[in-house]
Amino acid sequence: MAARIFDKAAHRNGPLDGSVRVEALRCYSEVVTRLGGQPRKLLTRARVPYHALSKVDAVISYRAMINLLELSAEELGCDDFGLQLASHQGSTAVLGPLDLAMRNSSTVGEAFRYCAGHLQVYSPVVKIAIEAMGSSGQHMMHFEILLRRLSVQRQAVENALGLAHYAVLKLSGGRFGAREVWFAHEQAMPLSQYRRYFNGKLRFNCPFNAIVFRSKDLAQAIPNQDRQVYDLAARYIDLQFPAVSDDLVSKVKQLTAHSLQTNRCSPEAIAAQLGLHPRSLQRQLRQAGVSFEALKDDARREAALHYLTHTDIALTQIAAMLGYSETSVLTRSCKRWFECTPNTLRVTSAG
Repeated sequence: MAARIFDKAAHRNGPLDGSVRVEALRCYSEVVTRLGGQPRKLLTRARVPYHALSKVDAVISYRAMINLLELSAEELGCDDFGLQLASHQGSTAVLGPLDLAMRNSSTVGEAFRYCAGHLQVYSPVVKIAIEAMGSSGQHMMHFEILLRRLSVQRQAVENALGLAHYAVLKLSGGRFGAREVWFAHEQAMPLSQYRRYFNGKLRFNCPFNAIVFRSKDLAQAIPNQDRQVYDLAARYIDLQFPAVSDDLVSKVKQLTAHSLQTNRCSPEAIAAQLGLHPRSLQRQLRQAGVSFEALKDDARREAALHYLTHTDIALTQIAAMLGYSETSVLTRSCKRWFECTPNTLRVTSAG
């Protein structure tokens, strides 16, 4: 029943499937074998071609890879499979051509911003965005998988955030890693198990998946960088992997989803983040056939669906996380979105 509800309220603008570089499964066979499993059998069950793992520049289905990580964790009885895999993969090697550009960027921040702007090299259905956290002296890197109808992704998310943490350690010469790690899912293992991989503060049931850095960390120079290598890698990427344009609607929806809990979720605030005048933003959205309020409503609906079907967060807290002043507003919205109350949705999805 939960799966049917999720499909009904799926992210309608996202792709059903997408590709990812096969480097994303770097060290997969070694880790599975070490855990007593049979890589070829698991790959076959998840419909990932075994021979692709040995091919340079091969791509595989991102959805199949996500399913493979979940299947591997279940079959091997290894709750931290995604994190174990990340610890063996390490740093930026899974990103293919992006690896050279990142390792030879001037600063840690430049490396991640370059990655964010060219992530189509790795996969067109993954997005990261880096933004300042007000005047806190910190920056946050959001991580999002754009595939729709994706109900289970914990192993893939933990693998990705683990890789980001190890990348920071590598790029900084071991001086620092992630200061905080935010997971949208519930805590699935003892905290001590997560602590094997992360040194910073861990948070669960968050509005989105993210890693928090100190702003001064991002400004740190990368040791042993070579600007000539950076320039060569950047030229190669620009030639071989032209950027995929990110339409305004997607940008507005993403920024809106990240701002629901704050008093900055307004056309004026979002327009400022995009460098647009509010009237210009509204006009361009109308030309695209949508409105800001409709996109904000979509973001609330998707967040509500996640919180109600995947967490035990109290309704009063969910209402606040969606930017509602009262729980009654959440109830009315759920009746409009899902034709049932929040409690009914929660009970139905649990059954």
